[in-house]
Amino acid sequence: MEEKKLEAKKGLTGFQIKLIAMILMVFDHIHAYLNYNKNIPIQFKWVGRIVAPLFIFMTVEGYYHTRNKKKYMIRLYIAQLIMSIGNNFLDKFFPRPDGVMLISSMFKTLFLIVVYLSIVDFLRDAFKDKNISKVLLGIGFLTIPILLSFVIMINISNLPILFIRIFMLLVPMPLFVEGGIVFIAIGIVLYLFRDNKTKQVISYIIMSIVIMLSSGNFSVQSLLYTNFQWMMIFAAPLMYLYNGEKGRGMKYLFYIFYPAHIYLFHMISYYMLTR
Repeated sequence: MEEKKLEAKKGLTGFQIKLIAMILMVFDHIHAYLNYNKNIPIQFKWVGRIVAPLFIFMTVEGYYHTRNKKKYMIRLYIAQLIMSIGNNFLDKFFPRPDGVMLISSMFKTLFLIVVYLSIVDFLRDAFKDKNISKVLLGIGFLTIPILLSFVIMINISNLPILFIRIFMLLVPMPLFVEGGIVFIAIGIVLYLFRDNKTKQVISYIIMSIVIMLSSGNFSVQSLLYTNFQWMMIFAAPLMYLYNGEKGRGMKYLFYIFYPAHIYLFHMISYYMLTR
């Protein structure tokens, strides 16, 4: 019995994976916000490619394990709303001379992933009950946000700027969030295969390879210095090492650290560029 307990503790806890992601996120954002002199090595961006997939992975786990999925969804929505307001505030009162704006808000993506996972659950129940009307309703829930995104994108030049800003602030849309449909699809796939770790990781690796192939340019120069999003594949080993345990608490650490360190880097860059 004792040996089984020790075996269950091997690997990485959810807290450890989040901590690794947060450290690598700092490197990524150092390059994003403090590279105005072009002296930050590109490798900082490379390691940053595995950050979003790890947070998506842990959001899927959080959604699965939470006792109150509605509350979890609301918490992410409030987080994205607060960060969006903060981004607009800093862009308005501390604008960088080089025009770089605060557009980061992974909270929007994570919120939409949770929304889509709830739709997946709805569809599962509908198929299980063989309820055609609910199946069609679920398919509508899946497609309407994407179609609405296309409508807004096509007509964006004809819409009032104030309306666009308020709408984008209050209603995250699949085509306008960080990572777009690709990151949302990753979340759905990780959720669908979460009961089989091998299939889950293999499906994620396949998606990473597809992203590389979709770049259309397979030269070493391109894959290492331009189209390097495929490097998200290196998140797979960490996902595989996840032992299913939550680890330490500190539930709100990421909610606070994520916007706080970005705003700190933005203020540093604003001061350096305007002094």
